[in-house]
Amino acid sequence: MRLALVRPLTLVIALMGTSAGCSGDPQVDPAEQAEKVKSNLKSARVHIADGKIEKARLMLKTVLEIDPNNADAAYCMGRVAFADGANDKAITLIEKASTTEPENHEYLFWLGEVYKADENFNAAATAYGKAFALDPENGDYGLAHAKMLKKAGKFGDAEPILQKVIEIDEQVEYVYTELGDVLRETGKDDEALRTYMKAQTVHPGDLMAHAGAALVYEKKGDIKHALDEWSTYVRMDCCSDYSKTVARKKIQELGGDAGGGDEGGDADS
Repeated sequence: MRLALVRPLTLVIALMGTSAGCSGDPQVDPAEQAEKVKSNLKSARVHIADGKIEKARLMLKTVLEIDPNNADAAYCMGRVAFADGANDKAITLIEKASTTEPENHEYLFWLGEVYKADENFNAAATAYGKAFALDPENGDYGLAHAKMLKKAGKFGDAEPILQKVIEIDEQVEYVYTELGDVLRETGKDDEALRTYMKAQTVHPGDLMAHAGAALVYEKKGDIKHALDEWSTYVRMDCCSDYSKTVARKKIQELGGDAGGGDEGGDADS
């Protein structure tokens, strides 16, 4: 009789133990998961910057398994797609991230980068412009915005943006030459020439400041100074495509000597 009582009790204990062990998935520590997401995102960004795209992809897949709606993971996956050459996918992912976090200027800047690669200059200008509006002290954002406006033929819109970039930091790469180009395209030749001269002072290695000045001098009928500027260009850049097909050709057309040039710069770089 005692044996009969022991068996049901043993069975109950065994069933209780089994039930406790199979009641569901193992408990997940939210803090631990959050730390894993943070760590993987940080590592993924480093891998993207280093060009280690496959490593970044693996990190991001883990993040998305934990948090499928993570905006930063979507953005980083967009960067991975961009590196893969899948620009349409990159745009979809980065736009998704930007919709989730509309105040993130980094997302918008890289959206502009993808559109620029697709030669969709109007869309790129819009994205860069939004990034610059969110981070108005970032001269690089402003320059990117103005360049795309220029590419889209919106020279009048680009001019005040470039003026603002100069106010922020005149050392932003070749900003004076970009402004000179815009002024030249809108017929403000005297102002353009002064701006190209300023560009040559602030950025002595800026080849296109000499090319721009040469074009203005030629337009004004000052062939001597135009030849001086083209000759300076060729001395600084002997062998690029632009030097061979534009600068040297211009010198010949204007009656100068297109030989020389030995410093080996490259306007195409």
